[in-house]
Amino acid sequence: MNNVFCIIPARDEEEGIERALSGILAGSGLQKPNFIIVNNASKDQTANIVKRMGLLCLNCPEIGYGNACLLALDWIKNSGLSPDYILFCDADGSDDPSDIQKLIHVIQENDDDLVIGSRTLGEVEKGALSPIQIFGNALTCFLIRIFFRRKFTDMGPLRIIRYSSILRLQMEDPTWGWNIEMHVKALQFGLAIREISVNYRKRFAGVSKISGTLSMSIRVGIKILYTFFRLILFRVHSK
Repeated sequence: MNNVFCIIPARDEEEGIERALSGILAGSGLQKPNFIIVNNASKDQTANIVKRMGLLCLNCPEIGYGNACLLALDWIKNSGLSPDYILFCDADGSDDPSDIQKLIHVIQENDDDLVIGSRTLGEVEKGALSPIQIFGNALTCFLIRIFFRRKFTDMGPLRIIRYSSILRLQMEDPTWGWNIEMHVKALQFGLAIREISVNYRKRFAGVSKISGTLSMSIRVGIKILYTFFRLILFRVHSK
């Protein structure tokens, strides 16, 4: 699995990140050099914990999930590396490490471009997803079905994509629109997308940056809808 790089953005996750990363290392089948942890403007000891564990830790001073992912992709490019696949995973322990192996095997066996882990199809620990997250996912999937005639069940963060494919997508969203931008552009470019079931747990510690408060959830929801309709109205063509 040396041809897979796993990007994990992390912001203020000192309470649970060591446990989360230890679980991923033990259960994913990937080795330490395959991981790129991006410290996204943390104000706590997140970066020091990651470094102490012997993992690569990049510093992204610009807050935003997309900013962290873009910085990691730039690091891969500037380092002259060319992996086959890029996997995205959360740093809060909510993802089941065994599902990482599942995603890797599925994309390799089926020659897909993008494989998305659906929490809706898998087992979700009670309280792991807030009502607002459930509604937002359902609404986004409904819009995709209306505009693209494709049925999906989740916009889950655990996903794997071919490196060549993500370069084609010309990703640019700096914050919470990252996942929906990837999804919509992949549909627009006619990429092979597959959705598989994954399990989802409560985060190990701390509060979600997205669903932790009602006001933040509303802001994220508005950004996701804005990103969706912007991409629909101003379609980006693949080079």
